[in-house]
Amino acid sequence: MFKTYDQILAELIADLKANSNITDETSGALSYTLLSVQARALRMVWFMLEQIINLFFVSSSKGSFLERRCAERGVLRKKGTSATGTVNFTRTSPAVVGTTLIKGTLLSTMDGSVNFTVNDDVTLPSGWTNIPAQVTSSSIGVSGNLVGATALQVVGAQVVGVQNVSVATGGLSGGTDTETDEALRTRYLYTIQNPQNGGTPADYVVWATEVQGVTYAISLPLNRGNGTIDVVITDGGIPSDALVSTVSDHIGTKRPVGAGYSVIKPIASPVNVTGSITADQGYTNDTLIPLVKQAIQNYLKTVPIGGVVRVTGLYKAAMSVKGVLDFTLTAPSANILLSSTWLATPGTLNVT
Repeated sequence: MFKTYDQILAELIADLKANSNITDETSGALSYTLLSVQARALRMVWFMLEQIINLFFVSSSKGSFLERRCAERGVLRKKGTSATGTVNFTRTSPAVVGTTLIKGTLLSTMDGSVNFTVNDDVTLPSGWTNIPAQVTSSSIGVSGNLVGATALQVVGAQVVGVQNVSVATGGLSGGTDTETDEALRTRYLYTIQNPQNGGTPADYVVWATEVQGVTYAISLPLNRGNGTIDVVITDGGIPSDALVSTVSDHIGTKRPVGAGYSVIKPIASPVNVTGSITADQGYTNDTLIPLVKQAIQNYLKTVPIGGVVRVTGLYKAAMSVKGVLDFTLTAPSANILLSSTWLATPGTLNVT
């Protein structure tokens, strides 16, 4: 459909020969040089025409052009969020003098891949040995979600008296990635291929996934009898009561009058993982184990409700951690097929 440089040049030479007395169009001739310059310019025009068509259709559009196309139907890209939580500043013996941990103090993972900032000034009194502080990831995304006991380090000027920093029990959570082009495209296509039609099962999925934080949803028609429908949602894990309430309120503004609906959480299906890592030169298992556990948790968040937990997915997650030379997965030994309303959640992660 679109012309290449060679095609354009050949057409220009043929047209020149047909409409002039010029007979030397070989490489190096003045006529050939002028036409080749023109052909390159025309090829750029053809290239831009190709791009316009690619950017027009949702199936091939990307970036801000895809956002503008989807926004025409009210489908907006979901923005990512930063992870938050508590970290512990510790020392082995009581501090002789006190100091203040300044708001904005920069922390990072031991490999320097993810940074965090301290939310508020924290007083470290004389005699302290363990002080918690609230932190927020400096970047948006799941990379800021860390399991408890993950070692951190202070970046820049060291804080007087601080010997160790680690993520508190419960970990850092709440970090979500900005919706990818593919995820936005999929949601848009689902919306236009399932037009709102007075409260069909597909309508409830569309309405649920419009809410910030919802990554996946399924509908269960007649789940509680005639005239009822239930919607199961996830945010990559078991959703909070607040998110369930927000989705329920949003659906309530769109559902047909009188329809009995309920937004519910999926049933947690803990996945126990046992495996061992081989650290690359310059890395230690103590440093890598928390990172591997977090990578496995991040993978499990990508498994949809009623999906399949694949052993290859667990293996790839562990191997994605910088510093892991090899990973031996002992359990599970086979893929795990979840029931329709079950959601994979982290069980016992025995990584050594």
